[in-house]
Amino acid sequence: MQFNHEKNILELLNIAIDSGKEILNIYNDEIIVNSKEDKSPITQADINSNNLIVSRLIKLDPNIPILSEESLVKWENRKDWNKYWLIDPLDGTKEFIKKNGEFTVNIALISDGEPILGVVYAPVINTMWHGDIKGGSYKIEKNKDPIKIKSSSPNKDEVIKVVASRSHT
Repeated sequence: MQFNHEKNILELLNIAIDSGKEILNIYNDEIIVNSKEDKSPITQADINSNNLIVSRLIKLDPNIPILSEESLVKWENRKDWNKYWLIDPLDGTKEFIKKNGEFTVNIALISDGEPILGVVYAPVINTMWHGDIKGGSYKIEKNKDPIKIKSSSPNKDEVIKVVASRSHT
């Protein structure tokens, strides 16, 4: 099967939701924390989410390579990729460990160095943001109808707000 934006966007949303369910299975239990080579934390939820997303993306299109935080590919092997999936199967592992609900599942399709499709899913609040260069961006809250997200440029007198993680400055 070859990935097609219009045909497969629903499957991509379902992948993120199913990954969120895997994460919540562990979130609601005792969390065992290990360390990666770079000393950052990793949990079974990171691994389960990664495995689910990777296996399902391969089914969507086995010809699109995958770059994940949990299964990195050396630069020499990926430097010529024109199109690839970029995933962070559990973005906010430190927040997950703290059980404050502030973590997401992130999946993006990159083409020629530009994101052309993306999904961010926050499983604790059951909220999804997704968008693509053809159809725009949407927010789906708690299984309600999608709401189109609009952006505008700030006026010169407006204050711009910047948001950061509690665990990273």
